[in-house]
Amino acid sequence: MALLAATCALSAPNAEAQLADSRLGLGFNALLSAENGFGMGFRGRLSTPINADLSFALDAGLTGFILGGRDDATWIFDPQASVIVTLPGIEKAPYLLTGIGGYLDPSDSGDTLTGPTLHVGIGWVKPLRESVLFYEVVPALVIGATKVAVAIPFRIGVIF
Repeated sequence: MALLAATCALSAPNAEAQLADSRLGLGFNALLSAENGFGMGFRGRLSTPINADLSFALDAGLTGFILGGRDDATWIFDPQASVIVTLPGIEKAPYLLTGIGGYLDPSDSGDTLTGPTLHVGIGWVKPLRESVLFYEVVPALVIGATKVAVAIPFRIGVIF
């Protein structure tokens, strides 16, 4: 038991240091969905580096499919957990990301496909003066109770 406590105590400063290096990203997304059509929304992401090449990220977005008007609008909440691998690059550093998430209708109307997702995508970052511009495409497979559909988001934003 004492060995376990000592191990936890030794790793605590390392965990705090990694959280101090966390980055916040905010952006916009356009989403093409086989189920809902075209939607627009907002997204936020918190990422923490594990090492120079690998990061872990938690993010969430809210997308509105509003082209049919407010009365027929569908809203999708899509949280994700991802592993991000940064590839070598100088001006536009490419990265790959993959993980799991959800494709959820907060209104729970029953008309929309909802369920867990699996996603794999690619993105690029471009350094600015004090922040970083990112843009990415992260297709997701939405696994519903009786059918499967694809959702393809295009995202752009700023990492602080």
